Amino acid sequence: MTFNLPESLITMKIYVATREFCLSHQPLRIIAKSVRNLFFPTTPRIDFQRTISIEVSSICDAKCIFCNYRFNYREKKRASLQWFISVARSSIALGYRHLDLTSMGGELFTHKDAIAIIRAAKEAGFETISTFTNAIQLHRFDIDELLASGINFLFISTPGFSDDLYQQLFGINGYCDFKKSVELLLTAHQRLRSSVQIYFEPRTYLTKRELQNSEFYSEFISRYIGRQVHLDLPLRVFDTWGGDITQRDMIKTMKIDHNPLKSLAPLKKVHPCQRLFMLGVQANGDVRICGCRYDSSIGTINDSLQIASLALGEDFEAFAQRNDAKIKEIRRNFVNGRLPSLCKKCAFYVPMRCAN
Repeated sequence: MTFNLPESLITMKIYVATREFCLSHQPLRIIAKSVRNLFFPTTPRIDFQRTISIEVSSICDAKCIFCNYRFNYREKKRASLQWFISVARSSIALGYRHLDLTSMGGELFTHKDAIAIIRAAKEAGFETISTFTNAIQLHRFDIDELLASGINFLFISTPGFSDDLYQQLFGINGYCDFKKSVELLLTAHQRLRSSVQIYFEPRTYLTKRELQNSEFYSEFISRYIGRQVHLDLPLRVFDTWGGDITQRDMIKTMKIDHNPLKSLAPLKKVHPCQRLFMLGVQANGDVRICGCRYDSSIGTINDSLQIASLALGEDFEAFAQRNDAKIKEIRRNFVNGRLPSLCKKCAFYVPMRCAN
């Protein structure tokens, strides 16, 4: 969603071959990403300065080996629909136009009002609405209503298409629910001729070819792949979440993204990370820069990306204006080489072009 894939078939084949080679050769990958960071910062498809992340549930129904949710650093909470509507409307008033409903270590569809929340976001005026989901809970919702709710992008995180993979990588017995959800989603998507973009985002040790050869994919999912439904390349190199996840947590060919040259603080100040321009509002009211990564310091005075807590009943527009100087200071310090402590350890750095 934040970068453009090569469009020609020949270029795509070269891209896939190069990526697969680099994934299996960490030193080359380190060099390639370091060169990219210095000379080829990304130009996102969406304007991160007009994108906000609003979390409505910090609860997840999986215990993925590559996520630190299982360490229970955060309060488990579901925000109310009324609270969300207030924050959404204030966000529009502040100039935000793109909404990411991906929870920071949780799952949107553990909230019973998930569809009503998406509808409310659309009514508030957001141009694009997206979320990552493991899709385990989708079958509990009216799929027709979901596809008509105003959601634009559904990114489905999956370890693959078998029960064994769910047990190994997601730490739960959730494959049957996932399979049921996908069947309902794709059949409804085709029947309604929906324009919602669906991306299967594998997090696994399998190759794309192995995923395509699996029974459920080859016999069912493959018939829906096209302009609106996609199978992305599997992610097999994972972030450390500030050092919490290590290589010992990985299985087979899965790798931890060691802090290579691209993660050294002196090189990060060349271009700012795109996530510095994306405020995250959490379900408990905390507001922080980067709604994507956190570590064990979250909720403490050591959380260097924390802005402040949104008081009960406080208008988010007034909150953002009151804390504008602090937000700008964090971004300014980053490009001046004074990185927040979490950023120093983060290998998820994505340099952004022409950020102000």
